Formats: sequence, C-alpha cells, structure tokens
Amino acid sequence: MEEQLTIKTSVDQKADQIKAILYLLQTHTEEFKAEIDRAYALLKVGEKTDLSNKIEKIMDDPLSNIFQISSGVDTQAKELIDRLVKSFLNFNKEIIRQAFRTKTFFNDLHYSIVLREDNLNNREKMFEFFEKYDLLEIADRFPVYLQFVPIELISKIPSSEEIIINN
Repeated sequence: MEEQLTIKTSVDQKADQIKAILYLLQTHTEEFKAEIDRAYALLKVGEKTDLSNKIEKIMDDPLSNIFQISSGVDTQAKELIDRLVKSFLNFNKEIIRQAFRTKTFFNDLHYSIVLREDNLNNREKMFEFFEKYDLLEIADRFPVYLQFVPIELISKIPSSEEIIINN
C-alpha cells in the first residue's frame, strides 16, 4: 500500500512539474507573440524595436548569426553534460570525498576527483560513466576528462568550482 502511495505521489509530482513547464511555455509564447505584434505595428510607421533590429542584423550578416547559434548550442550542450557528470558523481557519493570542475585553457569538461579510498574497485565505478558516455556521438565533440587526485594535492589543482556531493 505504501509503495502504491509513493508511486502515485511521484506520478503526481511529475504531472505537476509538466503542468508548470507548460504554463511557463504558454506565458512566454504569449509574451513573444505580443512582442511580434508590437514590432510589426511599429515597423508599419517606420519605427524599429529590438526584435526588428535583431532580425535586420541577422539578414545583414547571416554567417555571424549561424556562428552565434552554433556557439550557443555548444554552450548548452556542455552545460547539460556538466549536469550529467555532476549527477553521476552524486550517485557515487559514497566513494567520493571531493570533486571539482577543473579550470582548463579551453574550458573543457575536466573533473578532478578525490576518492575516499583510492583503489581499483572505486576507480572502476568512476569509469562506468565513460563506458556509457563514449558510446554517444556527442563524446567526440565534447570529451569528458576525469583525473584522480590524492587529497594532499587537491589544493594545487586549478578548479573553477567545487562540486557539492550531497552526503
């Protein structure tokens, strides 16, 4: 009975989240439609809005816009992969003492890990991520690097952020 209640609650929570996302999408769509209508009306009388200026800029230099879109997609992909790695690290929190996103010149997806006990078994658990990730096509475009660091050397690693492991 308790398991059924937990499942129902989980399903209810997911349905509520979907409703919230759909509401936000609807709101943003309505706001964007209003902005389009305003830009169109003002353009009729010779005035330009930020939206019409942006469209004009895209028309004047379409290659630059393609580069900006590509760059934006790359950034979003990296952020998504970063969340995936952090989730994996949190999933394995029982064997991790500390984890950091390492600062690199190219802002790669590079992570430094301090294991609670640095042994072959724990390292193999960490490499499970790569066994699955390397099968994805995106792994070639956005490689993920993992480095094991002894606790004594962690202060020497240039990190951009400490990954909070929820214990």
